Amino acid sequence: MSRRRSVPLVILSVFAGVIVSYVLYTQRVADELRSDAAVFSWIYFQILQAAESPDGLTPEGQLTLLRELSRLGIPVVTTDASGAPTSVQNLPFEADPLNPEDSQRIRSYVSELDQRNPPLVSERAGFAVHYGEPAFLRRLKWIPWLQALLLITVVGIGAWVVRTAYASERERLWSAMARESAHQMGTPLSSLVGWLELMESGADMSGENVHAKMRDDLERLEKVSRRFELVGRSPALRPVQAHEVVRRLARYFEDRLPSLGGRVRIELDLAGPDPIVMGNETLLEWAFENLLKNAVDSLAGHEGTIRLSYVGTAHGKARYLVSDDGAGVPHHLRNTLFDVGVTTKESGWGVGLSLVRRILVDMHNGDVRLRDTETGASFAIDLPLAPEGLE
Repeated sequence: MSRRRSVPLVILSVFAGVIVSYVLYTQRVADELRSDAAVFSWIYFQILQAAESPDGLTPEGQLTLLRELSRLGIPVVTTDASGAPTSVQNLPFEADPLNPEDSQRIRSYVSELDQRNPPLVSERAGFAVHYGEPAFLRRLKWIPWLQALLLITVVGIGAWVVRTAYASERERLWSAMARESAHQMGTPLSSLVGWLELMESGADMSGENVHAKMRDDLERLEKVSRRFELVGRSPALRPVQAHEVVRRLARYFEDRLPSLGGRVRIELDLAGPDPIVMGNETLLEWAFENLLKNAVDSLAGHEGTIRLSYVGTAHGKARYLVSDDGAGVPHHLRNTLFDVGVTTKESGWGVGLSLVRRILVDMHNGDVRLRDTETGASFAIDLPLAPEGLE
């Protein structure tokens, strides 16, 4: 068993041990209190009975009463007028009042008892009774400490669980980001490799603008290298022509769908004036690209259409739609689709849509949501328009 798995088991075992010990301890204290209540009631009964009897408390009754009192566990020392101990009950140590060495030890213990409770002195009879606390009361004082220990244990376990969950989430996020980075670089690298293979094979590429397309791939690699640097901080926002970002992205992907050929179509519906939004062009393109790649993945192996459309402006924001006629999003994932780790793909890491939300919502003060559609999936994107005068 790995250390990561054994640590929670150890902590839970300690926590369970503290709980069980606390329950057993309080149960024992409760049992002792019930027993002492029975003894007190019996003594009270004997005293009332002796008061009603003309003979009073007989010697046998006195002996029985003393024996029952000793069952309470209260340490009691009786001393004469000179302070010498004459009898003892329930001392925390073995001692004989008639032994001079033990007598001195008992005297010291009497001083401790008198500091806790004032002695009961009979001037007429010439004796004093010094008493302490019953054993159960001493144990009862530990209950607040046990409660504090239990609370500390609960808080400690909670803090450990939160810290472990955060560390696990961070580790998963970094792994997902690394995988996403490799995935982002995959498209332009594969395209460059393909162009190089065609050039080396001597194929006729007179109808292809190879250099321009290779330059596009190199520019995309440069953008990918900057993306993760930008997403880790708050980038400066400036006026951006949103239509141009969408057109450039669609144009790039139209020529780079090698596994799907012509069975997947990318359609643009950008009617109306080009809205000027406040944003970071590199990050906005990344957000649209992630949505576009999700649509491509949902159509893998099937014929279909991906539509990038502009709806218009409302409430100071421009709205775009990224839609496809693929399999759609399962109903049970709709509420958590933008959380880290949530994915509809078997080999996915669930970081693409969480990045989309971070870019559009957290960094651009916009919005992104999954729309209700009968078929496929459709994402609505709202981007704040640039203030007048900055356009």
